[in-house]
Amino acid sequence: TRVLTANGCKFAFSLVFIHPGTRRAHVSTTTNPDAAWLAETMQCFATAVPKGMAKPKLLLRDCDGKFAAGEGGAFGAALAGAGIASVRLPHRSPNLNAHVERLIQSIEVECLDHFIVLGTRHLDHLLSEYTDYHNRQRPHTSLGFATPLGRPPPARAGPIRSWDIRCRERLGGVLKHYYRRAA
Repeated sequence: TRVLTANGCKFAFSLVFIHPGTRRAHVSTTTNPDAAWLAETMQCFATAVPKGMAKPKLLLRDCDGKFAAGEGGAFGAALAGAGIASVRLPHRSPNLNAHVERLIQSIEVECLDHFIVLGTRHLDHLLSEYTDYHNRQRPHTSLGFATPLGRPPPARAGPIRSWDIRCRERLGGVLKHYYRRAA
């Protein structure tokens, strides 16, 4: 992602993890993507698995050279320490990692395309807000319209009246979540 800073435009890099069964997402960004950052992000993701959810055993990854350079170093040690095996996907095979590809597209279209990103702190804020929205409020059809953190859709009792509908806005109204007011 291009980020506007006081010294001009810079590139910021994001690392995205997603659990394919629950659709739970984890995103981290930096302007200096090295093996140490990969290892730190891997540790954060591995320790952030909620109670009751199985720990990840397999990491599907693309062919980025940062992963290869980190396999024997800090990133590889973080993977081994978490008990996660790594599988490198072939070049130009987005369908093999469709959940992550779709999440990245959603982040770009639903969030980042609406902003001029002013620094890495701004990018971190935008991505953390979107990730929280994705994990807590965005219903997924493959989950029976539940959220990735397991909240089921509210039961429909009686007719829905317009004055019972509420809207929660995030990021200045870019992300909207509609819900029914509690009785």
